[in-house]
Amino acid sequence: MNLLNWLPIPVFLFLVYLLWRSVKGSRQDLVFWSALGFKLGCGLAFGWLYRNYLGLGDTWYHHEITIQVTDLAKADATAYLRFLFLDDVGVLQLPWKPFYNSFFFLKPTSLLYLLSGNSYWWASFFLSLFSFWGCWFLVQRLRRYFPDYGFAATVAFLFFPSVVFWTSGFSKDSLFMGSMCFTIGLVLQLARREGGNSWQQFLLLIVCIWLFWRVKFFLAAVLLVLLSTYVVVQELARRIHWLHAKASQVVTYFLLLSLGAFLASFLHPTFTLNFFLKHLLYNYNNLLAISDPAKPILHLAYLEPTLWSVLVNAPQALWQMLFRPFVWEPAPLFYKLAAVENLGLLVLVLAAVIHQAVTRRLPKLPSFVAVLLLFFVLAGVLVALPTPNLGSLFRYRAPLLPFFLLVIIAWGPLPGWWQKWTGSTAKDKG
Repeated sequence: MNLLNWLPIPVFLFLVYLLWRSVKGSRQDLVFWSALGFKLGCGLAFGWLYRNYLGLGDTWYHHEITIQVTDLAKADATAYLRFLFLDDVGVLQLPWKPFYNSFFFLKPTSLLYLLSGNSYWWASFFLSLFSFWGCWFLVQRLRRYFPDYGFAATVAFLFFPSVVFWTSGFSKDSLFMGSMCFTIGLVLQLARREGGNSWQQFLLLIVCIWLFWRVKFFLAAVLLVLLSTYVVVQELARRIHWLHAKASQVVTYFLLLSLGAFLASFLHPTFTLNFFLKHLLYNYNNLLAISDPAKPILHLAYLEPTLWSVLVNAPQALWQMLFRPFVWEPAPLFYKLAAVENLGLLVLVLAAVIHQAVTRRLPKLPSFVAVLLLFFVLAGVLVALPTPNLGSLFRYRAPLLPFFLLVIIAWGPLPGWWQKWTGSTAKDKG
């Protein structure tokens, strides 16, 4: 039997062991193994469903193209290295240009295929593990620095069904989720000046930002501006006395954010407001034209390439992204399953509102968590407005949804119920 059929096993188990060491002997053992098993199972289900019921989709198309790249690597190692480092396709007939994220995705997947003997399923395991590792890393940082949000972070990133499913398996979103969560967690850790070996953390952060940028550069740009502004304000607050007040920090944050957005518009044509508005409307109209009218559609009245039109339609787009399709809308089975989860999400929101009305206690919102919530709002608008197909939108929202759930669950009754049931403290939640 080919050795490559066995090689992925010890490599994968070693990586799992490295990750498990951080929780070995702690109260999180059960959470760790349950969440990891759920993640890997979703990765397998993702590939199986697309192969047998969803018409193969992008995931199996990427599989076929990746095999072409690994065939090149076996036939001409030099040509493969030129592809990896110089984007030189040579004799390859690829359907994507080098600036496409699908083109970039061929690089890590081809390496995984060389390791595993062109195994789609082993590649799925490794990509799911990377996504899980990033989520686990971020959850641990959130639990440590914001214990009141620990339970919510655990549920949102590790157990919420659509979040786990759509960020697992042989998919660009696995890479997106892992690199994004690593980026956020590392920025938080560096901002807190904890963790030791800051230069090693900084190098890891650069790698994660690079991955994040190559997979979803527009969302990466939004998040990096928000996080870097947060870090600058925190550093200024340590040195300037009048910035110790939260109100002063908020004002300073939005002033710097506005300045950063203005400067970014000069760095690249895609960051200009005019390009963004025209591109948004172009995508919406084109996708609407090819969408099946028999399936639920996100309808936006009078969407125009103007800032005012975007601001007016943004709340409706976010609302529909979160809660549509509704359970009563006529739609295929996939949409019905999405509608059931959306109903559960609506219940969580209503429970949080009622809980706050009953307790009459405005919860604390740490500034870093507020930045993550702001990222959800901005990224949600960027994703929802140009995506009229609710089936696609349900998938696109998955990596963003945990930042909304983080607040909604933490502000609702679930953490208190969990604490009473398990007898845990706020620090132990999750």
